[in-house]
Amino acid sequence: MDAFTRVQVVWAETRDLRVPAGGDPATLSTLRQNVAAIANEAEKSFSRFEPVPARDDPFFGSDVLDCVAAAEVSQSAGLKNLRVILWPSADGKTLSKDDLEPPAPWNTAAPETLELIGRFTVEGHEVSAFSRVVGGGEDAPRFVSLVTGTGLPPGTGVYAPRETPRTRVDPKVGRTAFRLAMAAVALFAVACLWSLSVGNLTRTAQATFTVNSADQSCPTSIDPGNPATLYGAPRAWLPTATGDGECLKAWKAATSTVLEAPDRDWWSRMKGWLASWTLSDSGRAFSLRMPMLLMMASIVVLAASVGLGVMGRPFGLFIDRRNRMSLTRIQFAVWLVILMGGIATYALFNVGFWAEDLNRIHEGLAFVANAGSSDQKLAAWSDRLSSLMEYLPGMDLALWALIGISGGTAIVSSFIMQPGTSGTKAGAGTVMPPRKTRVLSNPDPKDAQLSDLVYGETEEDDGVVDSTRVQAVVVTGVLAAIYINLALEAAERIGGLTSAQAVNSGTQVFASMPPAGATFLWLLGLSHGTLLGGKLIGAYKGTGT
Repeated sequence: MDAFTRVQVVWAETRDLRVPAGGDPATLSTLRQNVAAIANEAEKSFSRFEPVPARDDPFFGSDVLDCVAAAEVSQSAGLKNLRVILWPSADGKTLSKDDLEPPAPWNTAAPETLELIGRFTVEGHEVSAFSRVVGGGEDAPRFVSLVTGTGLPPGTGVYAPRETPRTRVDPKVGRTAFRLAMAAVALFAVACLWSLSVGNLTRTAQATFTVNSADQSCPTSIDPGNPATLYGAPRAWLPTATGDGECLKAWKAATSTVLEAPDRDWWSRMKGWLASWTLSDSGRAFSLRMPMLLMMASIVVLAASVGLGVMGRPFGLFIDRRNRMSLTRIQFAVWLVILMGGIATYALFNVGFWAEDLNRIHEGLAFVANAGSSDQKLAAWSDRLSSLMEYLPGMDLALWALIGISGGTAIVSSFIMQPGTSGTKAGAGTVMPPRKTRVLSNPDPKDAQLSDLVYGETEEDDGVVDSTRVQAVVVTGVLAAIYINLALEAAERIGGLTSAQAVNSGTQVFASMPPAGATFLWLLGLSHGTLLGGKLIGAYKGTGT
């Protein structure tokens, strides 16, 4: 066996071992030298070959250098003809037989023939390394480890199980996932076209309304003498005691004219047909409710197709490395669906609303650039015209913080739920302290259940409902329901006042997403903080197993 392969073997067999507090670090080096010597003499004893980190790795660099040094001294005379075992030992002199009896010839070896190399910890367990001379006629594996399973029968439960690749998805399930993905693309395309059509028809109706209402006073600006116009429509746009006012009548006539216009090409007829499905309030306003819901549905279907294609389950996207449903992944996905569905719908409406005026907007920007330096009134329009080129709605600070909190919680949670590996860089302390409780995991992705979202994640809390997780589910559900309804209601009743005001002021109809607000953000932040706090307590409250 070449030296590099020996290094890979030594690294694979000893990477999870840690010298306990107060122990001698030289014992781990000695064990690595013994492993390298056996690999050099009986390479068939090993089946684990793992990639070795770089020598300057900030976490594992010193361990790598130690493995390299061990491989170089493996041919020492004092290390020949030995066999080694990693096994629990209560007294440091004999091998424990309580949970699992060691294999032959270790099960019959006399204590005086065993030489203790050192004691180590791994994943909350304590193991001891012993060596002894190979006896005559012994053909058992030269190296046995209850840490990795080397030298033991397949299926033996070990302390640091080797990661196994995901089971391949059944071809029939894969084909179903592909069909779902194509359905998601189709839904997305229809939602895009629908949103674009509503924007385009709204702008066309506004142009027709401008012509029809030329002899009427239909104000769109705020009236300083009427504070109600700060948050409501001017009186001219409100219904009267005898029916619709003149402005509403003119707008309804404009929408009817646009939707029933003859001599249109097939593309215009299709956009008109799609927009007609969203007309509400007896012809007074268009709506983006259905296009937005369809947009969100397309993202959900795409996520289901990915989960089905990769894990064989519709919720497979939310199954983590422990083969459990991840609450933090679902939380992040919920906000991703809501925000991306809303942003995409609003943006495509803006595109449809201003698309026909794009060339005119460019001409206006060029004119302002030339004449604006001498005319201050024109200079003020430069920013307005530039904003018309920004079709994506903006988001307030609370929404950006929402994305950061949800994504950050998912990332931090993945670190907390790791076993916790001490840093090994020379002079460095522990990067993340070892857990005192073992994390629950399932042997197969099929074992993941929705109940994982509320049950505890450690052996001590197995089958126990975790209140920190329950509150996270409740708070996320309530806040998501509030915001999705806010986004849908903001997309309702796009009527004459809204469109005329956008054109008269030179702004986007949907310049920004509905703001979340400080209370919304505080509730979300405290909920996620409580969830992470519960994970930390669960990781370090116990005494180990």
